[in-house]
Amino acid sequence: MDSSASERNVERDRLLRRMEHNARARERAAKISGILYDERNKKKEAFLQEHSDFRRTFLSTMADREQRWTTKTQASPFHADLWAEDERVFRHNCEQNKLLQRKKKLADMRQREAYDTIQRKATSERDELSELRAERRIHVESLKI
Repeated sequence: MDSSASERNVERDRLLRRMEHNARARERAAKISGILYDERNKKKEAFLQEHSDFRRTFLSTMADREQRWTTKTQASPFHADLWAEDERVFRHNCEQNKLLQRKKKLADMRQREAYDTIQRKATSERDELSELRAERRIHVESLKI
């Protein structure tokens, strides 16, 4: 019996050592896990802080850059609506062309009217010389008879 009791004691001692060993291992694992969790949280917070700093810096530099370019390009002709301006100039030129065409047409009509008036006047005036010639012919014929 001694041998079976001593075997049980040995077995029990071995189980106790194993349990103690497993308990210490779990304790170490929990401790390491806690440390790693803390480190992970610190790194995550550092990353988030760095990211927010980067974003803030990025937005600030972008606003500065935009302001610089706005200042640099204030005198640029591209601020105006070039298409609308070109259209306005085109319409103005079309109106001027129409006005010039009307003036030219009116001047041509007046010149034609003046020419026609001169022609009518020239053809409607009595030709005194021909009348005098006709009278003389009649007079000469009457003398011959």
